[in-house]
Amino acid sequence: MSRATRTAEPRRGSFRNLVPFALGVPIALGLLQAISTGLIPSPELQRYTQFPVQKTAVVLFCCAMTGLLGKLLWALRERAACLRPPLPEWDGKAVPPSEVAALQQQMALHSVGMRRTLLGRRIMAVLDFVSGRGSADDLDDQIRCLADNDAIALEGSYALLRFITWAIPIIGFLGTVLGITGAISGVTPEKLESELHLVTDGLSEAFDSTALALFLTMVLMFFCYLVERFEQAVLEAVDQYADAQLAHRFARNRGDMPLSTKGTPAATQAVLDGMEQLVEKQVSLWSGAVEKTEQLGARQQERMATAIGQALEFALTRYGKRLAELEEALVARNQALLDTVSQLAAALRETGREHQITLSRLTDGLGAQVEALTKVQTGEVELLRMQELLAQNLSLLAGSNTFEQAVESLTAAVHLLTARATTVPPPPALRVVPRTDAA
Repeated sequence: MSRATRTAEPRRGSFRNLVPFALGVPIALGLLQAISTGLIPSPELQRYTQFPVQKTAVVLFCCAMTGLLGKLLWALRERAACLRPPLPEWDGKAVPPSEVAALQQQMALHSVGMRRTLLGRRIMAVLDFVSGRGSADDLDDQIRCLADNDAIALEGSYALLRFITWAIPIIGFLGTVLGITGAISGVTPEKLESELHLVTDGLSEAFDSTALALFLTMVLMFFCYLVERFEQAVLEAVDQYADAQLAHRFARNRGDMPLSTKGTPAATQAVLDGMEQLVEKQVSLWSGAVEKTEQLGARQQERMATAIGQALEFALTRYGKRLAELEEALVARNQALLDTVSQLAAALRETGREHQITLSRLTDGLGAQVEALTKVQTGEVELLRMQELLAQNLSLLAGSNTFEQAVESLTAAVHLLTARATTVPPPPALRVVPRTDAA
């Protein structure tokens, strides 16, 4: 395949996205016309294709299905090409890269359609790689790169279908919004009674559009999944063919060097001798470098151990000094705290003594006051008894006709009261007034 032919293929491939619309739109329009005119007698289809939003969803669905049909036909052609490979089967013996021209001539004998298949392009790319470099070195990397490019191209070919699959439910939801808006816009109680069909038509457009969009999306996703899996299976078959028939078909120059030097030309023998000397020199240099490295490593290890010991000793010395300083500071602080506590205890002891003396004095004063109160209470009791006796004497005196007995009784009562209650002030002198009736 020439360079002009290979570079022209992507340009033709750029128009592949227009093919689903070029075929799908007329098919969708014909289908809608057949449903609306009654050529397809189905009330359900007429119900779900009467609004513009629903017709738009049907057009996108037909475009997507046309694209899937085209991809399915392409995959079937690729599958047929994999079943009849253009090159003869490899016998397992590596051939020199110079025989790639014969294989290219065999590929040129096949039709253009065969060379444009995925398998044909993969074979031509491998043959061009070996022919251009004159060697099969790095062929495995090239085959993996070609497989990755084909996988990326296959993934990108579904971009338009994924966009349509995403757009159909969005259009259904848009129809729902438009239907509900048209149903409730300008609705009044009078219109609701007289023109109820306007509200029901709007709601029908709303819910029927969503139901149709969701149904078409589910069908489209199902067929898209089947076609994508089929194309991936075809791509895997191409990868397996490339690995089995092309990856090891050509001999590598790196593995063709003979082990024996018998019969080799003088230049080759000189190169081999130079390489042996270079290897021996390199080995000796590496041995000397390793010995020097070991010696330097031992010295470095000794220096490292000495430095680590000195650093540890210095750190431990500083740590010991710092610990001693902290211990001294802690002891001084504790001693000051003990002195303060001792002073506080002495002050509390002196204050306790003073408080004890004051409390004892208060206790003595309270005892004296209690005794005085007791005596006063006793005198009060005696005074009450004297008042009772006086009352009795007065009553006796009032009922007696003998004045002298009354005076003696009163005198005896006064003496008795004076003897028992010395602290109680003496009663006032009684003045005896003779009764007029006694005279």
